[in-house]
Formats: sequence, C-alpha cells, structure tokens
Amino acid sequence: MLTLLAYGMIVAFLILLTMKKLNVFTALILVPIVFGIAACLLLDKDLILIFDWIKKGLFFSQNPTTHKVKMGVMSGLVLILFAILYFGIMLKSGLFDPLCIFFIKMAKGDPLKVSVATIMVASMVTLDGDTTTTIVVCTAAFLALFKRMEMKLSYLAVLITLPVGIFNQVPWGGPLVANATALGVDMSTLFRQILPGMLVAWLYVIGVAYWLGLKERARLKYDPAHSLNVTPEHIEEMVSSVKNFEPEFKRPQFFFFNLILTIVLIACLIGDVAHGGVLFMIGSAIALTLNYKLDDQMALVRNCSSDVLIPSLATFAAAAFTGILGNSGMSTAIANSIISVLPQSLGVHMAPIYALLAAPAICFLPQDAFYFGIAAIVAPVANQLGITTEQIAVSSMVGQAWRLASPVIPALYLLCERCEMNFVDYQKLFLKLTWPILFIYLFMHSITGAMPF
Repeated sequence: MLTLLAYGMIVAFLILLTMKKLNVFTALILVPIVFGIAACLLLDKDLILIFDWIKKGLFFSQNPTTHKVKMGVMSGLVLILFAILYFGIMLKSGLFDPLCIFFIKMAKGDPLKVSVATIMVASMVTLDGDTTTTIVVCTAAFLALFKRMEMKLSYLAVLITLPVGIFNQVPWGGPLVANATALGVDMSTLFRQILPGMLVAWLYVIGVAYWLGLKERARLKYDPAHSLNVTPEHIEEMVSSVKNFEPEFKRPQFFFFNLILTIVLIACLIGDVAHGGVLFMIGSAIALTLNYKLDDQMALVRNCSSDVLIPSLATFAAAAFTGILGNSGMSTAIANSIISVLPQSLGVHMAPIYALLAAPAICFLPQDAFYFGIAAIVAPVANQLGITTEQIAVSSMVGQAWRLASPVIPALYLLCERCEMNFVDYQKLFLKLTWPILFIYLFMHSITGAMPF
C-alpha cells in the first residue's frame, strides 16, 4: 500500500506540473504534505512527524544504523543564491561586454565569422545561468546583422541555444541544482565530474557554428576577399545593443578587477577549496562593495532579486518533497518494487541506458518534475544494482543536451518570435544538431569514470 501511495505522489506531482495546475514552488510543498498525511495514517504514525521529515529534508538526516549523515537542500541553496547573485553582478557590471564586443567587431561581414561570433557571445552571456537574458542580449546584438546579411534566422536561433544547453549545467544553473538537490549529492563534486564532457561538447558546438558559417558562405556566394556591405555604423549599432543593456549598472573601470575575482572564484570552486556557497557569498560582497556605492548596491540587488528568488524558493520547497519521500519510507518502497522486476544482469549497464531514455523525458517534462519525480526514484534502484547515487546524478545530466528543445521553456517562444520561425521547425533543427552531444557526454563521462558503462 505504501508503494501505491508513493507512485500516486509522483504521478500527482508530474500531472499537476505538466498541466500547470500548480507552480513548482507550491507543488513541491503541497503534494508531498497531502501524501505524507496519508502515509502517516496508513502507518499509524503521528501526523507531527511530517514537520520532522521536512526539517530533515531542509537541513540533514542521519541513518540510525550507519550514522551516515545525508545533507538536505540548505547546502545547495546557499550556492544557488549567491552564485546567481554574483554572476548577475558580473553581467550587469559589464564583465562580459569587451569579449562580446570583440567578437561582434571581428565578424564584420563574413557569414563564417558571424556564426562563430554568435556562439561565442552566447557562451559568455549564458554563464549567468539565465536563458531569457541570453536570448534577449544575443538577439539584440545579432538579429539586425543576420537580416542585413540575409543569413538564415533559424541558424541564429540554434547558435544562441546550443551553448545555453551546455552551460546551464554550471553549479548555479537550474538543472544541476535540481539534480543535486533531488538526489542529495554535492553540487561542486557533480560539476567537476561533468565538466570534461561539457568542454568537449562546447568544442563541438563551435564546430557546428563553423560548419553553418561555411554553408552560409556558399549559399550567399560570399567571397572573403570582398566583404559584404556592413558599414562601421552597422557594427556600432550592434555594439551599442550590448553596451546599452542596463547601462546604469555598467562599471567598465573595474573590468580587470572583476575578471581576476571571477577567475579566482571559479578556480577555487573547481579545486574544492571551500563550499561554493561560501565562495560566492564572499565574492558577491567584495564585488558589490568595490563596484558600487551604497545606494547602487541595493538597487542592483533589487534588480537581481527575481533571478535569485525564484530558484531559491523552489530549492527551499524541495525540502518538503525529498524529506517526506525519503523519511516516510515511500522512496524505499518504490525502489524495492522496481528492483523486483528488473533483471539483475542489467547491472552497471543501467546507467547509460537510463541516460539515453531520460533525454526525451528531460525535454518534455518540467525540469523539477523529472529530477524530483523520476531521477530521485531511479537512484535507489541503481544503488541496488551497484551504481552509486553520484553516478546516477551524472547520468541524469546527459539528457540536458536536448533540454533547449523543450516546449515547457517560455523563453524559447520569445526566441522563435524574434527569429521569425515556427517552434516545431526550431525543435527539428536543434535536435538534428544536438544528438551527437548525447554521445559526447556518454563517452566523456565513461572514460573519466564519472559514469559506469
């Protein structure tokens, strides 16, 4: 009966999110509370236990037998909050502007250079972890140029989203946060494990940009010896779209300081010098103090507040879901029911099979629905087949290659509108170009030992 109750909780959660009856924040809290009450009644336990389960999901829980401590969402929450704030400060202060402007000026009238410049600018802007901001900045910078040069706007759309699909896996991005929170693994460790695959995938999308640029050269009959009619005024118009993005927060005089600070923080994060939340908390305080006067500091924090608050609230709410699911015994019940029907010969092969099967699920389900509703259930099953939770967490990230084809990402409709294309046509082109990334991730995660093959 507890198994049926657990499945009912997962299905209800998925349906309510997919049908948009509840948002992520409310669904993560209300659904598990309802089913937690039912579990208490079924097991003849005091209803007050629900609060204890949520508390353990928020802070930590300890196995009474092994005395092993499992951290709650609070550790990841601190990293999310301050990393998003830090990169919001860096983006708005203009840290990435010189590099974006360099690539825009370098492109001039060459379709090949324009394609490569687009993917490089998108790669820089998307480091703040926000898809919408990347789309707004990149379309503002390149849309007029693509139209003036008569380049395909469909190429602009995928050149913007290809790097987003890779760099949204940084520790302050939504997918890695949801994955690590749902499975209870350390975000910094998970990031280090998937980083080699991300870097190789990034080299691949740069290659895709080069290939699309060559195709546009041939289609437009471009001769590198004779530049198209892209005047300095046109270039300056594109540069202005970058410079004039929230100009009140620009601080170009602190560029080198901000660059060094960011490099040091990333190096410390990858080197596991300290908890990522601690690093970005200190970094945010230093960046705010040295870049802005007191009044401007608060104005910038308020400006960044929506980007910071929404994922932070969802992470807080996840404590109710993971706490009740795990501590009520429902998670174990589901794991046992699945393991009873799986062939034991599957063994470690479950990891790559799950990674491939998860790709369409990640694409078509809300992100939190996948990680909290599916990945969290697969993990204990995999444990019984000899696969660690960390390895399943890595496998759960493979499908992110297809995430930017998802119909549940509102920003993609903005992109399609600006690039004057049908969403289904965008999906077809994006998936056509990204399927190799799935196998890049599988190959890299396997040879680095992050995922058993």
